[in-house]
Amino acid sequence: AGVATLTGKMLSAGAELEQQLGGSEAVFGQYATDIQNTALNAYKNMGLSQNEFLQGANKMGSLFQGAGFDVQSSMKMSQDSMQRASDIASIMGISTTDALEAVTGMAKGNFTMMDNLGVAMNDTAIGAYALSKGINKSTQQMSIQEKVGLAQQMFMEKTAKYAGNYAKENDTLAGSINTTKKAFDDFLSGGNTIDGFISSLINTIKIAVPQITAILPEIVSGVGQVLTEVVP
Repeated sequence: AGVATLTGKMLSAGAELEQQLGGSEAVFGQYATDIQNTALNAYKNMGLSQNEFLQGANKMGSLFQGAGFDVQSSMKMSQDSMQRASDIASIMGISTTDALEAVTGMAKGNFTMMDNLGVAMNDTAIGAYALSKGINKSTQQMSIQEKVGLAQQMFMEKTAKYAGNYAKENDTLAGSINTTKKAFDDFLSGGNTIDGFISSLINTIKIAVPQITAILPEIVSGVGQVLTEVVP
């Protein structure tokens, strides 16, 4: 039954990955290989499976292109925004899903959720940022492309100190467990070999064992005291 369940999950994950890879080719054209290569290591750099990363990138890239950016720019902006959102999520303790939803909204000119990432973003803030860059236009005078471009630039600039934080979380138990889960998701979908999963799992075990061995005697002692009290 376990093998049958696992096989079903692998087929489902593989089909979804195939769909997302096809989607990336449709959205990013000649630059699809670049976004697909980023997806290969998204499990350890962003805490996202290949499926999750490509799904987000395809949607965000389409939105950036809809705002007027060319394909190459939309690819770069999607990669940068998703990486930074994941880094911030790992610091603030919010879900990566919520972080990605915020930057996806930004890509279509909806900035209401950017507060969740620690960046107050509205017409006033964007207007002030534009002035600081020597742009003498109100947000009402800007095209959607100009406004979204400034918003993305502002986001990347104001959160620069968080860059690369998710990768550092691989050295913590919580971070390594999430990375291992995503590596396993990639293995199930056939997007990666088992090597990435095994490497992540070994890292998690190395981090977990000292914590387990440190607390285990206390657990045993505590259970012993409980038994002494409740058992005649």
